[in-house]
Amino acid sequence: MIRLLREEKGAAIVIVALSMTVMMGFAALIVDVGNMYLNKTRLVNMADAAALAGVQDLPGDPQSAVDSAYSYAAQNGMDGDVVGVSISNNNTVLTVNANRTVPFFFGKVFEMISANVGARAVAAIRPITGASGVVPFGVAKQQFIYGQTYTLKEGGGSGYSGNFGALALGGSGSPVYQNNIKKGYSKQLHIGDWVSTETGNMSGPTSEGVDYRMALDPAATFETKGEGSPRILIVPVIDSLDVNGRSDVLIVGFAAFFLEGVGESGNDNYVTGKFMQMVIPGDISTEVTGYGLYGSTLIQ
Repeated sequence: MIRLLREEKGAAIVIVALSMTVMMGFAALIVDVGNMYLNKTRLVNMADAAALAGVQDLPGDPQSAVDSAYSYAAQNGMDGDVVGVSISNNNTVLTVNANRTVPFFFGKVFEMISANVGARAVAAIRPITGASGVVPFGVAKQQFIYGQTYTLKEGGGSGYSGNFGALALGGSGSPVYQNNIKKGYSKQLHIGDWVSTETGNMSGPTSEGVDYRMALDPAATFETKGEGSPRILIVPVIDSLDVNGRSDVLIVGFAAFFLEGVGESGNDNYVTGKFMQMVIPGDISTEVTGYGLYGSTLIQ
């Protein structure tokens, strides 16, 4: 009987030892795989954020886009992360690839030192289909050139049958028109909307509205303008302004211009701005023509 008990006790010790080994294996699996999953999630989030940060500088400044993506990855990643950034599709797509070596804890017992996790994020810019805060100037659709000066509201003799590029947004008359120049139209406009032209040159309200915005950021230039400068104008792109009197015209897109100023007075009053390319929040689409105003999105 004593011999039998000793044999059973020895067998129990073996079983406990084997169980401990299995339990340690499960601990290694749970802790190390969980740590890998955590690092994978953080790496994906970092790559996504870096891609979205970098794409804000496209399409006009690809080098700044790359620099911004690397900078954001460095600030939000870990030492030892390997990050690569590339730009494609005519400066409209930015890709971030990131890899991280994750050390094991319990896995070292089984000679498993570490594992690699990776993440890939692809962000793209697409034409904006709707915008708020637009100013009541309409420019006819065309192929705009970055940095070139355009007339946003024509002077006398340059308009179409009494229309000079001014728009009636949310109502007609000089008070509404001037307020829309100063503060932008409060409601959102979309591609496919019809808006009315504002007849006459509207010289006084135009000059007062433009001077107001100029005075909010008087030292800014096209090269030094800051993000959110009141001299950055969002302007509806119109299918055609060749209409008579007060008429409805079709919005086919949106463009951004840096406000250079207002010139002349009376019937010769006009407004000019330099064409910009920029990314803003808003609805986007791949099915519309772009005029330099984009939104950003993750596509992978």
